[in-house]
Amino acid sequence: MASPQTPTAEQLNGDEEEEVTEEEEEEEDEPRLKYQRLGHTVSEILKKDAASCLAAHEKFLALGTHWGAVCILDHAGTEVKRFTSHTTTVNDLDIDANGEYVASCSDDGKVVVHHLYSNETAEYEYNGPIGSVALEPIYPKSDKRELVCGGKTEKLVLNTKGWFGRKNVVLHAGEGPIHAVKWKGSMIAWANNLGVKMYDCNTEERIAYIDRTKDAPRPDMYRCCLAWENDTDLIIGWGNFVKIGRVSPKPGTNTKHVQIIYSFQTDFFISGIAPFREELVMLAYNPADEQDQKAAGGKQILGNLPELRVMSRAVRDKPQLLSSDALSIHEFERCKATDYRLAYIQSENIFYIVSPKDIVVARPPDLDDHISWLIGVERYEQALAEARGRERELRTHKISEIGQKFLDYLLDNDFIDQAAEQCANLLGNDVALWENWVYKFEEKNSLRAIAAYVPTRSPQLSSKLYEIILSAFVDEDAAGFLKLIEKWPPTVYKLAHIVTKVSHALEKERDPQRQKDLTLALSKLFIFDRQYDKALDLYLRLGLDAFDLITQHGLEHFPSIGQRVLSFMRLNAEKATQLFSANIRWIPVEHVVKQLESEPRLQLKYLHQLFLDKRGDEIKQFYDLQITLYAEHDVDNLAEFLEKSTTLSITNLDRALELCSKKKLWSEMVWILGKMGNTQEALELMIDKVGDVKQAIEFVQKQDDPELWDDLIKRSITNPVFVSGLLENVGTHINPLTLIDKIPRGMEIIGLRDRLVKIIYDYNLQTTLKEGCTEVLKADCKFLADKLIMGLRRGMKVDTSARCPTCSLLVGDTKQQSSLVVFFCGHTYHQKCLNANAAAQQQSSPSPAGARKLNNSAGPSATTPAAALAKTAEMAVDKGLFCGICRQTSAQDKRPTKRPGVGPV
Repeated sequence: MASPQTPTAEQLNGDEEEEVTEEEEEEEDEPRLKYQRLGHTVSEILKKDAASCLAAHEKFLALGTHWGAVCILDHAGTEVKRFTSHTTTVNDLDIDANGEYVASCSDDGKVVVHHLYSNETAEYEYNGPIGSVALEPIYPKSDKRELVCGGKTEKLVLNTKGWFGRKNVVLHAGEGPIHAVKWKGSMIAWANNLGVKMYDCNTEERIAYIDRTKDAPRPDMYRCCLAWENDTDLIIGWGNFVKIGRVSPKPGTNTKHVQIIYSFQTDFFISGIAPFREELVMLAYNPADEQDQKAAGGKQILGNLPELRVMSRAVRDKPQLLSSDALSIHEFERCKATDYRLAYIQSENIFYIVSPKDIVVARPPDLDDHISWLIGVERYEQALAEARGRERELRTHKISEIGQKFLDYLLDNDFIDQAAEQCANLLGNDVALWENWVYKFEEKNSLRAIAAYVPTRSPQLSSKLYEIILSAFVDEDAAGFLKLIEKWPPTVYKLAHIVTKVSHALEKERDPQRQKDLTLALSKLFIFDRQYDKALDLYLRLGLDAFDLITQHGLEHFPSIGQRVLSFMRLNAEKATQLFSANIRWIPVEHVVKQLESEPRLQLKYLHQLFLDKRGDEIKQFYDLQITLYAEHDVDNLAEFLEKSTTLSITNLDRALELCSKKKLWSEMVWILGKMGNTQEALELMIDKVGDVKQAIEFVQKQDDPELWDDLIKRSITNPVFVSGLLENVGTHINPLTLIDKIPRGMEIIGLRDRLVKIIYDYNLQTTLKEGCTEVLKADCKFLADKLIMGLRRGMKVDTSARCPTCSLLVGDTKQQSSLVVFFCGHTYHQKCLNANAAAQQQSSPSPAGARKLNNSAGPSATTPAAALAKTAEMAVDKGLFCGICRQTSAQDKRPTKRPGVGPV
């Protein structure tokens, strides 16, 4: 039969292990099981003896031999204990759930139960060979310590504890030999010639009978294989049929019954069966046919290689083959179907394939096995993804090793870019690994691919490696070399070596673009090496913006800057002028002007920038040159220069006037003449040459000379155009009537009506504005006067405990027959005291607003309060008596004082 998958030689390990064969498929699936030959002591045991059966537990293994020995092994196959209670073949073994007792049966008619941790042994003899035995699952804890066995005696016997010792109870008999017995919970299942039966220990009755299929082979030819999947499901494999029965309560009764939930026929004979997660594992046996005999070269063989098959039971009664592994068992050609056994540890999904001379262990692949398989089928990315985060589960693999295998695979298959990209993820901070792989990429002439991923810190590699990569770029990719220079810090390689390499390459290079890239890269290297002079030369040669370089590194004071004035101006005149203007201390004006003699426009741009920066003192020696340059190349800025320059000399103005006269720059000449005081000549030029009334009016306004207005009218009155302009722009500077009176009769003035309307409109507007302002002023005066009166009429609080500053009596004393006068400063006087003071002064004064009089509640007054208050206030203010205390304090404050070390205050 075809074997889709077979374990590799590495999967079968042992002192004398052999490779398990397989037939390859076009599309290989990952093995569901991995295989390993059980070695150590087992190999020595099977050299001298032969295995007949095996029982597996989470703690240990129990191996029965044809010579009657029961060997207790650890899971690695090392013998830890041996029992020799039988004289012939051990047919079956069973271990209790706790792993404390082992029961064995043999053809010698004995059933022996050994305690593994003491010398306790129980031996029972029967009148015939015993083929199967099963211990009560809770044997160590049970009071009865029951076991069930059967064989060729054709009886199923329950050995239990009675009133007078052990006794044997026959549960069933008369249907042929007992071929197999399995005990789970309270259920005992056994097989005889007619089929499989079940017995419930709780109800002590037989509950089910599952018959053999009619066309099944003889029951003694192929062993019946029973396996409890759980407390209710029994898996039966016998001959080439599989059935699964489920124990469930019988409706309406206290009894149980069994339903067949799964059943199918196989194309092979079953030597063992066991549950495996949601699938079934079966040990398949295929007898040898005539073709197999011929292939064996005349050597007689009984069967082919056994196969361990994994079958899906997802679809009822329609199993699907998931995997089939042919196993290279020692002396398989001499084995019948009954010579093979399949033991298993269900909790760990471990399976033991037992033959007389060999034991193979099958188990699901662990993470290491899964990674190994992924590597074997070149699924490196998946292997890395599944290994990350699970490093603790790995025993034989390391992520770094997987990564390097992946990189090897990519390089070997010329996936250079992918390999370079993966380096950043796989090599981490391991300097040795990075250096190793850089050399591997060099062997592939692919250093350019890995350069983008090579780290420059954490970790930093040796300078030699960076230099190797840079040298490769110089030879092959000048643009890439430039990018790499900009990306990598200059501290990771030796600048001198790379500068030399690039310089030699430039000497031989003829391609313009490569020359440009290498030159720019070399300039950056010079910057890194602080050779700024050389860097500036290269920048200027390439026509690059060197100003950021100068600013960034503070190179303004470098002598080389002043030596390259013309080059910088040609590169970017705007930035160059700003640079030279801001650094006159290092680059004198004279030096710049001299170097720009061959480029007058650039010369003017520089001087104009100094003018805008208000550096008149630095450029006044070049005013004549600057005026000449303005006149020749930039007339638009000449007027601004003349107007805003405050240090122009008469010589400069004469020179400017001469140039403007030659160039017929009349507006500039007007300004110069005005500056020189020749306003009459300037006005004449303005009227005769410029002919702009508005400018003429503005000129006269700036001069602020009334006579000049008369001259303007006199010179303009014969020109209708000027008269029209004057009428339109006269504003408030000229009386319109005066101008109109001087207009010659009969002169035709274009737009006269509109001008007159405008004059009248302006006059009305001025009148309206004046009246409006007057009304606003009146309203403000009234508002402020009302506010003042309201303030004067406001009541004032008098402190009755205060004393009159003149007589020192309490002002609140009702015995005093006098009114009170309260000043705004808060001082209160008796009116009679103020009258006395006023009489002494013999003067009167106008009525002030500085005091108010309050009538005392006691005593009559000779005059009305208002009259007395007015008279008193007039006297007080007129004589300065508004408050004697405040007046005296004010006088003292005005008196000069002296302080130590300080003059009069």
